[in-house]
Amino acid sequence: MQEKKPRRGIQSVEIAFRILNVMQGSQQAMALKDIAPLADLTTSAANNYLVSLVRIGLAAADEKPGHYRLGPAALSLGVSAIQQIDGFEIVRREVTNLRDITRRSAAVTTWTDDGPLSLFKQDGDQRGAFEFRTGLIPMLSSAAGKIYAARLPPNLTAHLITQEWEAVFGGKVDAGKFRDDASRELKRKGYTTIVRSDLTGYVSIAAPIVDWNGDVRFTLSLAGTRASMKVEPSSDQVKALLASAASATQALGGKIESRD
Repeated sequence: MQEKKPRRGIQSVEIAFRILNVMQGSQQAMALKDIAPLADLTTSAANNYLVSLVRIGLAAADEKPGHYRLGPAALSLGVSAIQQIDGFEIVRREVTNLRDITRRSAAVTTWTDDGPLSLFKQDGDQRGAFEFRTGLIPMLSSAAGKIYAARLPPNLTAHLITQEWEAVFGGKVDAGKFRDDASRELKRKGYTTIVRSDLTGYVSIAAPIVDWNGDVRFTLSLAGTRASMKVEPSSDQVKALLASAASATQALGGKIESRD
């Protein structure tokens, strides 16, 4: 049987995407000299592409000379992409309701090829270190990340766990133990927790939202402090989180999972 030849594409479009992808990975404007090597381009070539990207709004020149960030057209595309995610409007409403009920920061996360992605958040009464952010979030130090580690095939999460291990735990990587611990916690309680022992006192809890196929489609999360949020099953915040996750799961045609 003859193999199909790869379909022809437009190389310049793929190169432009490399530049956008580099900028997407930064939380602030980037210098042209830093963008170019990360996109595997010369500075001159990267500059030529950025001229066009700025012209169509996918990139924007920053106030700092020689620095660039994503532009308004990129934001518009991102918002449209989020809105097209099946079930997003359901979980968006749950995030808002959860924030209103608990007065804590709430967020919804989904899985992507690059890891857990926070799609939408609502800030609670506490601000600063206890707020969620949108965009890619860590696997090891987020309650939502623990859910994906517990539920997804190891080959999808192993590289992310390995990348983050040194900064979070130090020592030899033991991805299997991390996944097993997260799985046991999720099966036992129906949610996962992160409780930091540092001075911030940061606490986060997350619960899965399951679709009709039994797959984790989204996760709902709450964040606060050890003083303001309890992680025991009897706490009001945990009860509200599980109720919201159950409501969204039912709306997506999923079944509420039993606990050990």
